Amino acid sequence: MNCLFILSVIITTCECYRIFCLLPYPGKSHHMVFEPLLDELARRGHNVTTVSFFPAPNPHPNRREVSLVGLADLSIEVIDLSTIDNPFFGETLSHLSTATELAKLNLVLCEKLLYSDVLKEFIEVKEDYDVIIVEHFTSDCMMGLVHNYGLPSVGLSSCAFLPWTPSRLGAPDNPSYVPGMTLPFTDDMTFFERLQNTLIHIFYKWWFEIFIRWEEQRLLERRLGHTLPLLSEIAGNASVVLVNTHHTLNGVRVMPPAFVEVGGIHLHNRTVQPLTEDGFILFSFGTLIRGSTLPSQRLTAILKVFAGLSQRVVWKWENEQIENLPPNVRLLSLTEAVSAGVPTVAVAVLGDQFGNAAHAQRAGGSHRLVLSHLDEASFGAAVRLILTDEKRSEAKLLSQKWRDRPLPPMDTAVFYIEQTARYGGLEMSSRARKLNAFQLALFDVIALLVCVVGTIIASTVYAWRKLKRVRKEKSS
Repeated sequence: MNCLFILSVIITTCECYRIFCLLPYPGKSHHMVFEPLLDELARRGHNVTTVSFFPAPNPHPNRREVSLVGLADLSIEVIDLSTIDNPFFGETLSHLSTATELAKLNLVLCEKLLYSDVLKEFIEVKEDYDVIIVEHFTSDCMMGLVHNYGLPSVGLSSCAFLPWTPSRLGAPDNPSYVPGMTLPFTDDMTFFERLQNTLIHIFYKWWFEIFIRWEEQRLLERRLGHTLPLLSEIAGNASVVLVNTHHTLNGVRVMPPAFVEVGGIHLHNRTVQPLTEDGFILFSFGTLIRGSTLPSQRLTAILKVFAGLSQRVVWKWENEQIENLPPNVRLLSLTEAVSAGVPTVAVAVLGDQFGNAAHAQRAGGSHRLVLSHLDEASFGAAVRLILTDEKRSEAKLLSQKWRDRPLPPMDTAVFYIEQTARYGGLEMSSRARKLNAFQLALFDVIALLVCVVGTIIASTVYAWRKLKRVRKEKSS
């Protein structure tokens, strides 16, 4: 007897896209935010080609890693805290000195990248991709490639908005209520804070336009051999920009749909482990700053405070050992702490740390300190404050709000990348980006209205005087 077997096969299909990812910034902390997203895209079947300074050691089979290692020094533990311990110099470094150095480094790196053998194949031979992912930070160097490929692009931002980013996609960036990321302000500012915020905002926007954008435009056009649209316009044509922020922690911003908050995307699939009864304290200055360069008086103050605690302290330390190390201190950031629901002492040093610390303190569960004001008394008071039940409760509540979203940040990011590739780009930015400053401020409309009202008033006055003169002539 012949038996006929009918096999029912369920075939699951997915749209697999070819994704070209340009991450030219040599900062480890930035890449740590983006790496889980690249892995997730590959895991979901997409083919991902990544150009970066931090190639994955064991990449997914769907990932192609193109290494930029050797073209620039990696930004890992390069900031010496002893150089910014002076309050005045620290403030200056955060703005003028940092801006000057960033401009120099950006232009040197941009030129190296454009003339490197690594990018030569991507410049001279256009491979077939569906979408380009590019980091939006302090350089537009890769925007020339975005334009050359003529593909829809998705922007990535590992931090809060930089001063020149919002207006590119038509988001309002009024400094009267939008605090700069390098300033320790929230959206609730005093008059003098708004004044300082406005001046710094104008300074950074013009600095970026003159010292970076113009120079990179020149470098790109010389390398590619033809003129380009303004790099700011190319960046503004991004279908969507995925920003590593969330309003519960970073404050509320008025944004068009093109800006999508995916704060905590790098914490994908991580679980929070329960602590022991006393718990422990994690002390770290992150990947950019060398904690071992702390001035001796600051280090002594911190160690004295830790010595009086019952909690174990895990400290990210770059040297072999610390002298007079308390027995409860062992050697080994803000979003991670919020996700875990633990309170923090945020020691602002430079860059966006000032803004992040201010917003975290306002959101609850954090206390802000400035490095130049840190001593045993202030640090001890801050640590004791965050260990109180009240601060722990605030931190847990903030964590619940931060986690309570329609979709996890990773799923949100992948959705918008796939949607951009599927439809060949998205129109989600505001038309405000197409208007110049006079049109945006309605100066042209106001000028016309003033002329109309002025004409009406002048005509009325003229007619009244004419009528008065006629009546006077008749009466005489």
